[in-house]
Amino acid sequence: MGDRLKKRIKVKSLTIAILLTLSLVVTLALTGCMGQETIERAIVPLQTWSAARTQGKLQPFPPKVTRRLQRLLDQSVGDDELPGVVLHIATSDGVWMGAAGVSDRKSDISLKPTDRFRIGNLTELFIAVICLQLTASDSLDLDGQISAYLPKAVMAQLENSRSVTVRQLLNHTSSLAEPDPQAFKQAVLTNPKREWTAQKVLEFLPQRELAVPKDVYFHSSTNYLLLQIIIEQVTGQPLAKVLRDRISKPLKLTNTFLERHDPIPGGFAQGYDDWDGDGKLENVTQPLINMGLGLGDSGIVSNTPDLTRFLQALFIENPRIENSGSNNALLYPNALRQMLTLEDGKGGYGFGIRHLLMSWGEAWGQTGNTTGFSSILLYLPVHDLTIAIWTNEGGRQIINSPYEIAAESLDIILSEAR
Repeated sequence: MGDRLKKRIKVKSLTIAILLTLSLVVTLALTGCMGQETIERAIVPLQTWSAARTQGKLQPFPPKVTRRLQRLLDQSVGDDELPGVVLHIATSDGVWMGAAGVSDRKSDISLKPTDRFRIGNLTELFIAVICLQLTASDSLDLDGQISAYLPKAVMAQLENSRSVTVRQLLNHTSSLAEPDPQAFKQAVLTNPKREWTAQKVLEFLPQRELAVPKDVYFHSSTNYLLLQIIIEQVTGQPLAKVLRDRISKPLKLTNTFLERHDPIPGGFAQGYDDWDGDGKLENVTQPLINMGLGLGDSGIVSNTPDLTRFLQALFIENPRIENSGSNNALLYPNALRQMLTLEDGKGGYGFGIRHLLMSWGEAWGQTGNTTGFSSILLYLPVHDLTIAIWTNEGGRQIINSPYEIAAESLDIILSEAR
């Protein structure tokens, strides 16, 4: 397997270089081991193989690699006392999924690789795609001021923010503050099952403005709460329906839902947090603690096969070109280029997506941390590899975070290809 995968990586790297030169006119200087090189305005090319080719082709790696991956998961649960962890890896050769630990500590139910979970900030990927789809249909202007789309009651909550644009919300350069975390948590403690709307959460915005100038990156959930309201105003539909119609149904994502707004047959894994600060993990899904669940900043419940399918449709499948016969890709090429344009031109954040430099090359995706869960979803273009990891623990500072498990997994897989 080593020689074959090594050859495939070299061919993929050459193809990427050619595509970048011909279609994107940017330079991407990546090798199998990239170190800390700086990539300026790197735009990922769209490749042509279909995710459908992986169906029925499990185990793309030799047994010794899969054994090491499973051992990594087992150790992550044992060493850090995580309730459970899931790993999903997809290449053009196939898919490998593994899990360790439990989905419910009380019932001691083993965690399955296809179990659902709260995806946290990974929700921003979906929201950004919907906004760019609306832009393509001329329903939304990226450089339009948000005051043109938001109700007056919402704008009244945003001091001196009339000049903020949709683009600045998408790439977190609006300088808008987070809702006050302590005040909001106190409200949740008073009524843990209260139903929240985006507008109600925004009532907890601090009175004092941030000392952060516009056009400087500052991640704030306020931006994507506002984008939810904008999407609903523009479409005249609730976010749950827009998500189903524009993403879930076309891609056949049968395990992707907006929590508290969609029925979720069979539910999802139990999530755990140190909610009361006593150093012990508590179940924060049963009984429910509603920290603004089901909203545009972090409200989606999904599983790793659906998330991988989504990222493949975004990056890998044929672009949506008129008369091409393809309806699987999510965005036209120009819209994807805008999504991947980094706010400072060198690294950081695009529209709902992070750009990371890892030891094995650049990666595009998102990290998520929400009530009871933490996760990471990445696509590494030079290796044509998608990786998704989640744990049903969302509060403590654990040794093996999803990011660290992802890095160790890549070491196991790609060192074999050398």
